[in-house]
Amino acid sequence: MKKTKLMLVVTLVMMVALALTLTACFGSGSKSENAAAQSLIFASLPLQGIDPQQFNAAPSYVIIKGFAEGLVHTWQGEIKPGVAESWEIADDNMTMTFHLRQDACWSDGSPLIADDFVYGFRRLVDPENNASYRWVAAEIVNGEEIAYGDGSIPVEALGVEAPDDHTFVIHFNTPAPYYLGFLDLPPFYPTKQEWVERYGDRYASSPDTILGNGPFKLEEYLLDDRVVMVPNDNYWNKKDIKLKKVTALIMNEETGFAMFESGAVDWARIPVGIASNYLQNPGTLPPDATGYTYKSGAVDWFCINIASATNRILGNQDFRLALNYALDREEYIAITSGDLYSPATRFVLPTVSGFKKPYCEEYPINFFKTKAEQDKAQEHLQKAMSALGISDPGDISFSITVAETTPKAIAENCQDQWRRTLGINVDIETVTYAAMIENRIAGTFDLIYAGWMPDYDDPYTYLGYFMSNNSQNGGKYSNPRYDELVGTANNFADQASRLAMYAEAEELLIREAGIVPLQVREVPAVVRKGLENFVHFYLGMEQDYIYAYYK
Repeated sequence: MKKTKLMLVVTLVMMVALALTLTACFGSGSKSENAAAQSLIFASLPLQGIDPQQFNAAPSYVIIKGFAEGLVHTWQGEIKPGVAESWEIADDNMTMTFHLRQDACWSDGSPLIADDFVYGFRRLVDPENNASYRWVAAEIVNGEEIAYGDGSIPVEALGVEAPDDHTFVIHFNTPAPYYLGFLDLPPFYPTKQEWVERYGDRYASSPDTILGNGPFKLEEYLLDDRVVMVPNDNYWNKKDIKLKKVTALIMNEETGFAMFESGAVDWARIPVGIASNYLQNPGTLPPDATGYTYKSGAVDWFCINIASATNRILGNQDFRLALNYALDREEYIAITSGDLYSPATRFVLPTVSGFKKPYCEEYPINFFKTKAEQDKAQEHLQKAMSALGISDPGDISFSITVAETTPKAIAENCQDQWRRTLGINVDIETVTYAAMIENRIAGTFDLIYAGWMPDYDDPYTYLGYFMSNNSQNGGKYSNPRYDELVGTANNFADQASRLAMYAEAEELLIREAGIVPLQVREVPAVVRKGLENFVHFYLGMEQDYIYAYYK
């Protein structure tokens, strides 16, 4: 215990020292100074880039929504007008027609027209661009065929059109009433073709190589360091934007929290391992700070490389079941988050809406328990070993891949539990956050720690992930019945019928142990008192600062 306390003290001292160094570089960022200047500085996790059509991670979403805007804008779960001031949805839910603002324009003052949305949507599905989020266009006419086809169908055949400069129409191949909220995702944002063609591979690499249309415009962008934005004078709703400057500093949680304590940033996460102490003892925080938690919507799990060419044990369903039954999620939660998170035994977020009450309440799945079931774990382990001709569990090994931003206890506790209960060998491989995203999509892993946040309030935002043809599905879980259920559920106008199909698909994923569900995240954070309208919601943008201000 003494050694642990000493290490914690040393770690905190080092963090504070680093924060003081960084404070000298970035300025004090004190509440009084920032309030007077209406300048917000917050700590951000690493970015994957800021090209809207290449979006694939939550931190980038937070930045992109600052300088770009789609047809609609979501605020605290409510869908509000964005570039489109109004829209109509056909009675059969097969067509959406959007009427763009007459004064919509880009940050350079040039007109923003419906063709800019047509080009952005086509760029998303163009297979040459290999956008990891292109699966979101599957419901649009020819979207899936273009995005994952052999190139015989041109991008011009995508079911979108611009009858005139201020009208944009989407044609669906299946009823898609939920799709309106989906359209706030960066992949559906407008893109100016001239700029993409002018800068080629350098597009979106600097403020000078990308054009935005959002409430702010980029002033500075250094991928691994910082993003600085200032108000966009050509934004249609500029009167409601009060911040004069927004700065996101790219760093891990530990450094971000240390910088908050030193006064250098206005908002930061509290590292999960030390969060309980600060939240339960508010006096340990700076006097101008408020500590709190919020639901980010994230469900975390281990993605399993079922199609691994180098580790055949992962393709065995009994082995995957053994991993799930052997994991005591209550122990895991206590050790990794101090009971801040909630154990997860399924994939869909508990708060996602169902028909008359939350989907998970209407369709419970109780296949795995939060406590380990060691007898079942051993039973399935023996079946797997028998099928693969393995006599000693000590001959079984695999690695867990985690990002360097992931708390070490997450992988270490699972490693320890599986070694204790199953007698197998588990290694841990730590990579950069960017490499983790790339490896997960490419399928270059055994098990990889992953999280998913909902893009809209429907189970499909989760379950679409494990469709066989989804480019995000790097673990290659595949079941024709799952694809059939998820792929056809939206053909049913009756909400109860489509939700029942989703529930059957989700239970199939869990029964086949396509994943190892871990937790529902509750994010601990600190914010300067007096900062208003810096909000969070479990859908969409995790930190929404668009209408924030200091009072």
